[in-house]
Amino acid sequence: MVDVAKAEPSKPDAILREFFNRNGCIRIRPDEPEKGRHGGVELRLVVGDMAERKLLLGAMKSLAVPHGRVYRKQRSRRQWVVPVYTRADIIRFLKVVRPRNHATLVREIQATIKRKTAAEMATGR
Repeated sequence: MVDVAKAEPSKPDAILREFFNRNGCIRIRPDEPEKGRHGGVELRLVVGDMAERKLLLGAMKSLAVPHGRVYRKQRSRRQWVVPVYTRADIIRFLKVVRPRNHATLVREIQATIKRKTAAEMATGR
């Protein structure tokens, strides 16, 4: 594993960038009303242990990037997944991290914004 703590520990955006480049992914599921499926977007950041988890959550908190409930990837593994669910929060995360394919990802996420979810309507995003 890459030691994230050595690379600029005082910069939360560098910490988020390192975790996203190492093993982050964005899942975009299309809207399929004929099958009864709602489309959605999810960003997942996988961390290796509790120290990395605390480091990542601290960086997200300092940059005001909200996340979902952290869960274990598999019971037999020691990896944890930190999800980000709403489209607006994922776009905010991408603006902070600025990955290589930033423009393409933002375009694909914005293309899925056809119908807002109940949670997004409640928060006014």
